[in-house]
Amino acid sequence: MNRHLYNNDELSEYGPFNGTVIYSARPIKLLAGDIIQVVSGSTTKPKQYYYHGAYVYSHEVNSDKPERKKYLINSLQPLNPPVEVTRNLLPEGNTFNTFIGNLTTSLRRVPEVYLELYQGLIESSGQYKAKLDSDIDRIVGSDTGIRTSISRELLCRLGQGKFKKNVERVWGSNRCALSGIDLPELLIASHIKPWASSDNGERLNGCNGILLASHIDKLFDSFIITFKEVGGQFVLHSSPKIKAFLEKNFRINKSSLDLGKLTPSNFREVSGFLKFHNHEFERLHIE
Repeated sequence: MNRHLYNNDELSEYGPFNGTVIYSARPIKLLAGDIIQVVSGSTTKPKQYYYHGAYVYSHEVNSDKPERKKYLINSLQPLNPPVEVTRNLLPEGNTFNTFIGNLTTSLRRVPEVYLELYQGLIESSGQYKAKLDSDIDRIVGSDTGIRTSISRELLCRLGQGKFKKNVERVWGSNRCALSGIDLPELLIASHIKPWASSDNGERLNGCNGILLASHIDKLFDSFIITFKEVGGQFVLHSSPKIKAFLEKNFRINKSSLDLGKLTPSNFREVSGFLKFHNHEFERLHIE
């Protein structure tokens, strides 16, 4: 189970989070292997809160602080330095008061939208960059300008659990539309028209998204691949410079998206958003 812990650095009884020990006044029964998502910060102005990453509960020991239980934890996906949680990253409908006051204290269960947010913070921190991500960065290069705002957009997108639900509802599927992967931890609701280019109505519109596995999302988000409407299907098109890489490393057997339960009207709306994506793809890759 994923649990929340808020470590207030201003309280002398806790002190700065050290990554090995946590305290709680709530009589929560923890099980070995429970994952602890740790947030810390200051409650005085200016309010600043930081995500320290994921840790694993080990066991309880005798406490050295009155009326506090003391638990030992081990690192799972620690962030050093921690990543700041800013207001614009909070899921829709949440403020810092609800975030800290109701959701992160006392080892409560972590809401799904926050698990998505935290995974996005871990990925965007660059502290756990996979080899595949590095290969993509190498191929894309730094001279195309296509990664300028990707990290910021990724955080905004992952902070919007509502958007992912809207995409799943529109497509009627919880699988990657290209690879068929159904592991929730690897799936991202990828914006077709980027967050920064969309208006408020487009940002949460389920027709402005495709559920993709994270490695495919990176290619799509970077305009290295796109999907063009051909004969009632959305057909995969890739940059010439990555075609061999895709065939060698991705083993994608499909050439078009699985339309799931996409209705005709939703198909037309998705197609409209894809025209924006197609244009950016061609601008970058078609001479």
